[in-house]
Amino acid sequence: MEIVIETIDEIPEQLHTNSWQFNAPALAPSRMAAAAEDPRWLTRWTVARSGDRVLGILNSRSPRGEQFLNSVLDLRDRTDVLGGAVPDDPRRWAFIGSSGELASGALVAASLPSDEAAEVRTALAAAAFARAAEGGTYPAALYVRDGEVASFTAALDGRATVQPVAQAAVLHLNGADLAEHIAALPAKARANCRRDLRRFEELGHTADCVPADEVIAEATPLVCAIKRKYGVVEHPKLCEFRLRQWTRTLGPDSCRAAVVRDADGVLLAASFFALHGPLVESYEIGLVDDLPGREWYYLQTLIHGPVAYALRQGCRSVDLGLDSSAVKKYRGATLGTAWAISAA
Repeated sequence: MEIVIETIDEIPEQLHTNSWQFNAPALAPSRMAAAAEDPRWLTRWTVARSGDRVLGILNSRSPRGEQFLNSVLDLRDRTDVLGGAVPDDPRRWAFIGSSGELASGALVAASLPSDEAAEVRTALAAAAFARAAEGGTYPAALYVRDGEVASFTAALDGRATVQPVAQAAVLHLNGADLAEHIAALPAKARANCRRDLRRFEELGHTADCVPADEVIAEATPLVCAIKRKYGVVEHPKLCEFRLRQWTRTLGPDSCRAAVVRDADGVLLAASFFALHGPLVESYEIGLVDDLPGREWYYLQTLIHGPVAYALRQGCRSVDLGLDSSAVKKYRGATLGTAWAISAA
């Protein structure tokens, strides 16, 4: 297959009009387009063509300012998994295949078979890494999923530094409702889930699933508190802005929150998730962390609430996001790896 690569500054029109395959919900065309419209970032696009047909798209994003407020993606804090010398100036960084969330990768034509899709990803990544480096920036792809690691590594032609940075979890659904799904799980996962539900019921709290916009303001302090606990600092106003931007990008009808309240109506936990056709994607979670029963209302919002909603919508899987991998595995999830890829 003959592949021609070009680099452009404007969002490729085919991003909106064509059908694409990608390896994480955060790489959906709407998310990539929304990220490109953020004035804090300079975005360039690498496009793969064969004749008049666009086979794939991969972006490269560089911060425009000297200050970088996203501690999770701060390359200066990730030198343990990156090769070479990371510049201190964020304007000299290039995030390859990023929407600003915890995933990186390419979009390739939905009709391509797996071998041709891999070839296109490799060609895109090779061009994007090379042109970023030629432009004086430090290119890196963070949180690349298993399905693209080989292509990104091949693109660097033996010069790649590839390190695991997190575990990703996907729960495949069975049956028509939560009871049927749990009944179909392996014995240990089945017992864990039934215990979770029983212990949650004993707390006397109420669980619900509501439109995400209804609880963003109320839940934001809980989200920020959990992030701080794990060393991630995000200002509450920025957190609320990010959550509202997420609902605007995906559409309010697609974005929901699983919530738990106590007998007085106080919000104890909320997890935000979105519907993507047959898939539900977990996005963010917050909870009051120092009350009795915390484990059980955490599991209700993290897993059982989103799973029940997904089943009602006819979905077949839930992307449970990164880390807390043992908790998710013991409820039936399949684990994968998210990787950091940079030049050696």
